[in-house]
Amino acid sequence: MPMPASRILRATVVTRLPPSRLRAIAGLLAIGALPLLVAASRPAASRAVRTARVGIAPGSYVAVLANGRKLPWTTQVPAVDGLVHWARLDLAVLRLNPNGRYTLSYRYAQEVVDTKAPLVMPPARDELSVGKYADRGRTLTFVPKPSPGRSERSVTAKVVGADIFLDKTVFVGEKPFRVKLLFRRDPTLW
Repeated sequence: MPMPASRILRATVVTRLPPSRLRAIAGLLAIGALPLLVAASRPAASRAVRTARVGIAPGSYVAVLANGRKLPWTTQVPAVDGLVHWARLDLAVLRLNPNGRYTLSYRYAQEVVDTKAPLVMPPARDELSVGKYADRGRTLTFVPKPSPGRSERSVTAKVVGADIFLDKTVFVGEKPFRVKLLFRRDPTLW
């Protein structure tokens, strides 16, 4: 049976430790607090520099996968009866500059081909996209420089670890086609 609240006895217990134990405990507490004291004694500017680096590192990133397959990557998208849009991506390099600007260069080939005729490989083309990007930790937002007569648009990519995952819908002819690119950092290209 529980005791009524008025009959509960409250007592404070004080433990006496020998001075040698008190010194040992104080020493351990001081050692544990040492890193905090050192960090607090640094100028605020040096602490800000160390904590400012969030998100993806500037540098060159090379596409290693397109829709889950290694590059060069080839695909066909049905067009009209007997014709397909044939496309090949040979290379894509994304360069992120520390000043918030980017350059995406890619080499590809595309052609509308007859499904009954043998495929003749078209020559590759090189294209370039430049603009600004914003690093928000787990996402990157790219804003390409608009072509004359076109409105500004943006493309968002996910940052997964040290990789960049870009999921983009492109139009092949008039049909939308989804391309998923995985970019991996390549320090040899900076």
